[in-house]
Amino acid sequence: MTPVLHELRGRDDRLRFSPFCWRARLALAHKGLAAELVPMLFTDKSPIDFCDSTTVPVLKDAHGVAMDSYDIFKHLDAHYPDSGDGLLIGDAHAEARLNFVKVYTEQVMAVGFFRLVALDLLAAIHPDDREYFRTSREARFGMPFEEFNNVEAARGILDSAFKPLRGLLANQPFMDGDAPAAADYLVFGFFIWAHIVSDTSPFGETEDASDPLVQWRERMMDLHDGMARKAPRASEIPQS
Repeated sequence: MTPVLHELRGRDDRLRFSPFCWRARLALAHKGLAAELVPMLFTDKSPIDFCDSTTVPVLKDAHGVAMDSYDIFKHLDAHYPDSGDGLLIGDAHAEARLNFVKVYTEQVMAVGFFRLVALDLLAAIHPDDREYFRTSREARFGMPFEEFNNVEAARGILDSAFKPLRGLLANQPFMDGDAPAAADYLVFGFFIWAHIVSDTSPFGETEDASDPLVQWRERMMDLHDGMARKAPRASEIPQS
């Protein structure tokens, strides 16, 4: 069967911005696998009633169901080890190191990206989801979106968070070495999320083309026939 990837949609069906769903999309592309992309709203979980998850991405293929982007990486490596560009993760030692990248990305970088694009994100979300999203996230933040969205504070967080990535990328083209794999997709998910929902750069008012992290982002945008670069952006789609 053709793999089916359930993912989040925005106010327009062409807006597919979830960083976690993008991780899964890129992993499928890495394996050379085409998938049917099935959209879902935050407030309508019926498309994934067949499994125990209440969040996306969810991947269903001939080998079963994988829930969560990280589990999708492992599922694809287990069932398609030699497909496309090969393994996403590698051996147990590589997976142990990748766990750090996952935690660092989701607990350090994600906060900065969220503060950078919060209001643009809210506007990109489907109208049926906005009340739920605002209420649930403001309870988590302890403040309104209008206070949480702070570009200056966000860039301060991100500039600090980016330092080890810049140090690494000054010496190699990708997080995983000479070619991209799971670590690159884990990190890039947040870059493409911000790119799709907002025109605000995480790097500042002007970007330095000599910055190793900017150069890496551009290489990631061009991967898999420009998959990320071709993705429709919220600013390109008129509000209905």
